[in-house]
Amino acid sequence: MARYNNPQLREKLAAEYVIGTLRGRARARFQALLRYDPGLREIVVRWEARLTPLAAAAGGIAPPARVWQAVANRIAGAASGAGARPGLAFWRGLAMTSTAFALILAAFIGVAPRPEPPMAMIAVMNDEREQPALVVSWPPMKSMRDPYVRIRVVQAHPAMAPGTAWEMWMVPGGKAAPVSMGLITTDADQTMRLKPALAARMEGAWGIAMSVEPEGGSRTGAPTGPVIFKGQCVKML
Repeated sequence: MARYNNPQLREKLAAEYVIGTLRGRARARFQALLRYDPGLREIVVRWEARLTPLAAAAGGIAPPARVWQAVANRIAGAASGAGARPGLAFWRGLAMTSTAFALILAAFIGVAPRPEPPMAMIAVMNDEREQPALVVSWPPMKSMRDPYVRIRVVQAHPAMAPGTAWEMWMVPGGKAAPVSMGLITTDADQTMRLKPALAARMEGAWGIAMSVEPEGGSRTGAPTGPVIFKGQCVKML
């Protein structure tokens, strides 16, 4: 049980528990710990407060209208023949309907968004009031041809003033200087592509920060304006 006193491990397990990636016996052990560890329960509550806005902001995915129309047409066609004695034509028609429905389902599955790879790290960026503002996450970079990070806005944020830009920074551990990740917009859901050299360093990121810079970004390669959002990274894998 001594290893569960490690602060970083406690944060990691609590985050995985809330997100749902902690499964099986590991989840059962964690739930047993929660009964006797009030400090751990507080960490879980904090992660729930951080990530609940993110879940609420995620919209549902509706099937394309053509899928429902095709299903309705097939059902209507089958209903029009109700009451007649089933013959060979009926069974052939039923087979065709079943095949068509299978093709429709396959088409829907084909257009449905593919699941993203599991996130390797996540950073919940808070504002000056310690309220979650942005969530930045990314999958394992080593296995990616086109490395990227996902950025999700989880609260109303200040408008970008004219002549300014919002620049994202990777904060390494120790005394290393922040590294620019690039400029972001005010969109609620964004994908930021990373250069290979930066992607190779993301696994060792200590935190992520965002500063207000002149239009076009910092001229010095370092943050020059106020840092309005920041958060520590938590490894998920």
